Amino acid sequence: MKQYFSSLEEARADLMALWNIFDPRLQELKLVSGNDVGRAMYLQAAMVALTQLRRIPQGDTIEEDHQRNRQLIAHYIMDQVPGSIRQFDRGGKTYVEVTDYKKMREGVGKLLAELMRCKAEGDYNALKALIDRYGVHFDPKLRDQVVERYRKLNLPTYWAGINADLDLKGGTVEMSYPRDYVKQQLRYAAMWK
Repeated sequence: MKQYFSSLEEARADLMALWNIFDPRLQELKLVSGNDVGRAMYLQAAMVALTQLRRIPQGDTIEEDHQRNRQLIAHYIMDQVPGSIRQFDRGGKTYVEVTDYKKMREGVGKLLAELMRCKAEGDYNALKALIDRYGVHFDPKLRDQVVERYRKLNLPTYWAGINADLDLKGGTVEMSYPRDYVKQQLRYAAMWK
């Protein structure tokens, strides 16, 4: 799968989460509070192809695998399952909405099946065509609009969180929050040498 392998794997991971979030067993196990969680995930998956453009200040090509995956999912479903996701303009601004969650889930399953087939059969040409068509290019005018809209919000383009440290002591788990992001990341790096 060459240069498309990471995009493939990122897409498969996101699609598995999107597919499984509506599994009733998750609610039975109290891992998910209700279908609102799934609807929020689907809405985020639809919108991120638009909102992530703020992170690409020039050109018309997405290079990063996570970003390609996100655009692949939203644009494939929009194109292949009419009535699932809608991108529209209102007052000179572009918006995205999920118009039918069942249809979007159908698109999630359809794309997941195709990616699994590509991987199982080693179908590089089909994978390349899919990612190149739906995950690589975007309209720079749309990106410029998104960048300008985010600029007015004065929000950071990227942020990083500090993860809780979990320590098992005497059969119980103690949680603490480190105060130094750099030290935490260096500790993680040392774990994987």
